[in-house]
Amino acid sequence: MTAIEPPPTWLLGRWRLAGADPALDFAPGVVMEFREGGRLVYHIEAAGQRLAVDLVYSVRGDLLETDNPDAPHRASARILQGAADTLLLDFSGARANFVRERR
Repeated sequence: MTAIEPPPTWLLGRWRLAGADPALDFAPGVVMEFREGGRLVYHIEAAGQRLAVDLVYSVRGDLLETDNPDAPHRASARILQGAADTLLLDFSGARANFVRERR
C-alpha cells in the first residue's frame, strides 16, 4: 500500500490504548507507532512477551487504512484528533481511544 497523501503531522508518534469498545477485542497495552513513509509498528503483549508487528498505512482525508504485508489483512477506520493530544479510531461505530505516549 502506498501513501495517497502525506499523513497529518499530528498522527506521527507513539499512541497508547486508553480504552476501546469490547467488540474490537484490543489487547490491553497496545501501542501504535506511526512513522513517516507509511510505516506503522503495532506493539502488543502476548504470552507475557512484548511483540512488535510491522504494518503499513496510508491516510486519505480522515480514513486510515492499514495492512500487514507479511499476512495480508487490511483494516480501515476513521481517525480524529481529540482534545488533550488524543487519537480516536472509529471502526464503523466501534471506537478505540489512544493517548500520545511521551518518551
